[in-house]
Amino acid sequence: MPRFKPVVVLITAPNRTEAETIGRALLEKRLAACVQYENIVSQYVWMGETCRDDEIRITVKSARSLFKKVAKTVRARSSYDCPQILMLPVSGGSKDYLRWLRAQLAL
Repeated sequence: MPRFKPVVVLITAPNRTEAETIGRALLEKRLAACVQYENIVSQYVWMGETCRDDEIRITVKSARSLFKKVAKTVRARSSYDCPQILMLPVSGGSKDYLRWLRAQLAL
């Protein structure tokens, strides 16, 4: 079995309903141990224009080995043409929390 490598995946959604649809799917498929939602304001350049939107940031606790499945699940449920799906490695953490995280995932 490959070594467990925890990650945090950052995703954005246009509204709470879509964010929770994505989060619920990740939890049901055991691709995430925990999903958090935050209201944010994003400024970005899209098609040559500067845009500003209220969005929901979804913070997902998962494992590196599940990232492709996480990304596929997000793309299938996102209304964005180019959804943000960023994987950040976790270099440490509470042993108890990491043990719990691993036990929740379909590894």
